[in-house]
Amino acid sequence: MSDERIAALEARLARLEDEEAVRRTWRDYCRCLDAEDWAGLADVYAPDGALEMVGLNGLVPGIDGVYRGREDIIQRFYAPAMDSAAKEASGLFATGHISTNMQVTLDGDQATTLAYFFEIVANDQVLIGTYQHRMRRDPDRWRFTFLRITVRYRARLAASEVGGMSLREILARPLP
Repeated sequence: MSDERIAALEARLARLEDEEAVRRTWRDYCRCLDAEDWAGLADVYAPDGALEMVGLNGLVPGIDGVYRGREDIIQRFYAPAMDSAAKEASGLFATGHISTNMQVTLDGDQATTLAYFFEIVANDQVLIGTYQHRMRRDPDRWRFTFLRITVRYRARLAASEVGGMSLREILARPLP
């Protein structure tokens, strides 16, 4: 195989590895959010990262806006949003995500994405929307420098006898 062909294969492999690493950060985000793992969730953000929330005021009044820095993002956005939705004593959990259709555009050590989400909140509400990320490659992983969450659709579900387990409970059970 020629040196030119080997170089082309190496470049393709590097691009695929970067795309997978970007998606891994996004999956870590969803898992940490659903498990209320605030330290893990903070780690997917760059220290100077920002989050913009659009369209959640109908569920949590006053929550839409821009949050800057890990502490602000976790303490002023995620923790209050989850606390307002969680009713664990009655078997209602704050969130569960189905995230899909991520498109990744790489530009060196930067990436932009678009992804969709379907989310059940407090077992009786549904949110459908988009994630738009701007990420950068740090020495140990890709991190969000900016995340815009846009709720495109929300509705209350007619549900009865709802219950289940939190992701924290599920993850705490060791595999055999």
